[in-house]
Amino acid sequence: MAKLSMFGEDFLLLALRINKHIKGYVDFYYGPERLRHIVDYEALTAPNTLLNDSNDLLKQLGAQGFDKERIRYIEKLLVAMKTSIEILKGSTISVKDQISRLYDVSLQPVNESKLYDLKEDFNKAYEGSGSLGDRMKELRIRRKVAKSDVFDLFTKALKTVKNRTNELSTNFLPENETIRIDLISKKKENEVKWSYYNWYLGNYTSRIEVNPSYDLYWSSLLSAAAHEGYPGHHTEFAAKEQYLFHELSQFEHSILLLNSPKIIISEGIASLAINVLFSYRDQAEISYREFCRKKLDEDSLDIITNQYSVKRKIDLFLHNFAFHALIDEWSKEQLFRYATSFEIFSKENIDNQIKRLNNPVHATTVFSYSIGSNLIIDKYSEFPSMDNFFDLLTKPVLPSDLI
Repeated sequence: MAKLSMFGEDFLLLALRINKHIKGYVDFYYGPERLRHIVDYEALTAPNTLLNDSNDLLKQLGAQGFDKERIRYIEKLLVAMKTSIEILKGSTISVKDQISRLYDVSLQPVNESKLYDLKEDFNKAYEGSGSLGDRMKELRIRRKVAKSDVFDLFTKALKTVKNRTNELSTNFLPENETIRIDLISKKKENEVKWSYYNWYLGNYTSRIEVNPSYDLYWSSLLSAAAHEGYPGHHTEFAAKEQYLFHELSQFEHSILLLNSPKIIISEGIASLAINVLFSYRDQAEISYREFCRKKLDEDSLDIITNQYSVKRKIDLFLHNFAFHALIDEWSKEQLFRYATSFEIFSKENIDNQIKRLNNPVHATTVFSYSIGSNLIIDKYSEFPSMDNFFDLLTKPVLPSDLI
């Protein structure tokens, strides 16, 4: 990468300084270590100073000699940073306006009629005797992966999706890319839990945390490996490091701000990654063959295939769940009644979603999955081709570019 301009340094320093106020704001950073060290060892920068710095960068942006598309992209990131600073300062900004300025999207609820269909779809897909809630509870027990099998099975799933990605796009992945798997213990009671989480480390390397104690089922291993690895998060971040950061010297791609337009595209990519590789039937067949340890107890492949097709609709529920919490300001009790009425989710899962909505960084990112995937579906279909996906993986795309 070419030497960073003063503007580039100030941009990255601003983001790192915001992160010092808002833990987890920067999801990854692989820019110059010198800048990280400056921020690590300096005193906390006052929010008013951060706000002035963001305004100065917005004023200077047009004089940097960037093309119009890059100026627009960086401007959206700077507006997102400025908005986070204003929220940090206690400015009154409605949640809808926050979403618009942070993520380059407008926020609307999903029509509740689609969620009535969601419950009915699950009722048909997860057939059997007893209530839907009882059936889902029994299924979670039956399909749970034994802790002793987690590492080997997830490794196998990553190998499967990597091989398929290479089949569809030869020589696309950087030669020295790699993923490390890290099994983690239970989180503290007040912390948000993730079944899987990709920590991108730079130098084409990811560390994927896998939590064997939370929502880990054989039926989800393949989609999780695609989401976190190939051709999802790891593939996108490695490709953009190679093409945008190292080859084109675009400093803005050496950092991922969770509260920015980037997360909409990244989660949209990751959510549909498995559909780039396999049909729902293929997903069912591979998962049943490679990861199910008690085949005699399982549903038929036709039923499992139907289950895969309806599971994607869970994002619709999560979208409205967050909308009711953040926009309609429902109480915890109201949210719990709403979620349990679908009979799909465990108490632990509902509790975890509520914790996430109370987290200052992750609360509004809940919308990124549904909005991001729907933007891509509307543009390219529910099963995008690898050629169309290639543009999303390698180019700086804003949510508004897909509308």
